[in-house]
Amino acid sequence: MRRGVLGLLVGVALGGAAQTTPWMNPSLDYGQFANGARAYFRDNLYAVGPHGAVHHYGGFGIVLPGEVEIVGIEVVLRARKDGAPNAYLEAELSWDGGMHWTTTGYQAGPYPGAWRQYIVGGPTDLWGRAWSPGEVQVGLRVRLRAVNAIQLDWVAVRVTYRASGAPTLSVTPEVVDLGTLTLAHYDAGWLEWAGVQRITVSSPRAWSLTVAAGSPTWLYTGPDAPPAKPCGHLEWRVRAAGPGVTDPRTSFTALSVAGDRVATGGAGTGLWLEIAFRLRVDYETTPPGTYELLFVYTLVAP
Repeated sequence: MRRGVLGLLVGVALGGAAQTTPWMNPSLDYGQFANGARAYFRDNLYAVGPHGAVHHYGGFGIVLPGEVEIVGIEVVLRARKDGAPNAYLEAELSWDGGMHWTTTGYQAGPYPGAWRQYIVGGPTDLWGRAWSPGEVQVGLRVRLRAVNAIQLDWVAVRVTYRASGAPTLSVTPEVVDLGTLTLAHYDAGWLEWAGVQRITVSSPRAWSLTVAAGSPTWLYTGPDAPPAKPCGHLEWRVRAAGPGVTDPRTSFTALSVAGDRVATGGAGTGLWLEIAFRLRVDYETTPPGTYELLFVYTLVAP
């Protein structure tokens, strides 16, 4: 008997410092999609892209306050396939009105026959480059390529930014896949994750990092009644840390909704630590099915 388990993570930099724009709709487009302007709004009117067609969207009307730095860009793509088989959209960004494009791009999909919405990028994802506020406000373009024929209802962008000089936090990987449980794990009572999660902090002043579960129990999907598996069955510890990181918690600690201090540190850039995880398993709280748990890192630099 095998059971799949998945842990999810959202990293949050310095509480209250980061701000995010609303979803900003385009106001211009050009390229190979038919009726491209029909994708400006989420209204079930749609552009049509045949396989291999490329289309550009811009004019997002983003306005940012004075001295800020860009920390993430997201693109939402609501679409469905136009015929068969399932379709995909490949997305890239330009910072200079379409003269140059990011080397980091994403594929959204699969899109079935019903409308489905995907978000590519993220609130801490810069698509492989540093962005100036002017580039985001004036030069930002989205280039889409259809993989199989597709109907595009809506494309929009959302930008996360913070005051210049604010502390930053990055986490890799952002999604922790603990893998598949086997009978050997149940016999042992534990699954110890073979990987590590690397956290990098840059801050102009002393800082403290905490972690907390987003819910007291795991989200369960399966044939049995939800077992209310406690969040504390996921345990974490700091396995390794670099110079500038102080007081790391190196013994395994049960995850809690109240939150616990992970480590502290002084001013510096590229300060790093690595987190290891293990999961407590038993037949009563872990019946066949899949499990998801959201947990959040918070960086505070008073």
